[in-house]
Amino acid sequence: MPGLTPTAAPEAPPLPLRGEGMGVGGHFRRVRIHGAPWLALAITLTTQAAAQVIPTGTPAADILLSQAIAEHRVFLTCSALDPATHAQILADWQRDTTAAVTILKTHNTPPEAITAFTTTALPENLMPAPDTPWAEVTGLCATRPDWQTSYGRLDFTVLGQTLPLAFR
Repeated sequence: MPGLTPTAAPEAPPLPLRGEGMGVGGHFRRVRIHGAPWLALAITLTTQAAAQVIPTGTPAADILLSQAIAEHRVFLTCSALDPATHAQILADWQRDTTAAVTILKTHNTPPEAITAFTTTALPENLMPAPDTPWAEVTGLCATRPDWQTSYGRLDFTVLGQTLPLAFR
């Protein structure tokens, strides 16, 4: 339009620090993504204790458990700034891990493997540490920019449905 002068957009405010602003308890959670880049970043954002996996005795089950954990690192982390979405993903994950434990127990999985899974799958172990640089958190989410679409389409490992197939 003639006579209008362009103006610069105002500078965006800095992102909130952990413990400030929106997010469930101010926590950013860890999650997993498809492809090689997500794996390196997910490993970077995981503590040694949380990353330990003890084999269940069934390689297919081990793969499914690891895949679900990695996927939910992404879902929980990337949804942390949207409380409603985060709460839904968290509730779904807790139901799915409960179902997985039941399935593992019915297939005589060693108790130490079940304990390792439940410890690793705890939401606080899937989320980045409080001192994780924001760039690492956003880097994880950038490795799977379609995470919301994937979650909405159930395009991820649902242990309650897939884990029984690993024991056939």
